[in-house]
Amino acid sequence: MQSSIDSETLALQTLSSLSARLARIEHALVGTPALTPQNTSTPLSLHAAKINHRDHSIRARLSALEAALTRLANHSKPVHDLLSLHAAYPEIFIDVLPAIQLPPSGGLSIEEKAAVVLSSAPGVQSVTSQLVSLRDLPVPDVDTSVKLVGLQPRLDKLVVMQEMQAREMADLRRRSLKVLERWYEVGVEGVNECFAEWDERVAKCERVVRRMAAENGEEGEGE
Repeated sequence: MQSSIDSETLALQTLSSLSARLARIEHALVGTPALTPQNTSTPLSLHAAKINHRDHSIRARLSALEAALTRLANHSKPVHDLLSLHAAYPEIFIDVLPAIQLPPSGGLSIEEKAAVVLSSAPGVQSVTSQLVSLRDLPVPDVDTSVKLVGLQPRLDKLVVMQEMQAREMADLRRRSLKVLERWYEVGVEGVNECFAEWDERVAKCERVVRRMAAENGEEGEGE
């Protein structure tokens, strides 16, 4: 009796799962659930899961699912073509590839496992020796630890001082850049402009001297 109840429960759960899958397929293909010819306000997926209250047998639910699938095929051409293909060539829907049987323990034989263990043995010994050396390290003196903890306020002050010095150095860099720009404008460009002005004045003086020398030469020849 218990076995019969378990079988019926399993069958009902399977039918419920099939009904849910049919509803998802219907939503993916149609967009909105299609309507049955008997009731234009109830979707196919609900008709697939709805059973008359007088007949709760598994056969009735299976018949309802088949009827819902038929109605969905009438409303959806892809489903109709897929069912026709399944009826004509059922072998293409069967997985003919055999299940790959992997050997236990990741497919390694005993010899391969032994080789892996032997190759990793030096590393295990090295890690073990390092752990032992860490265990043998002496614990620092309590007084030293207390002194280090007592230095923390001074370290905090030094950090603040370092930040202040960094800001001051940044300000000095900006001021130095401004001084350098001013020196370039006055000391370099100003001197260049001064020399250019002197060259121009010297050139004018040379022209005046040459003109006066030429005039004096002409007067001497006339006398």
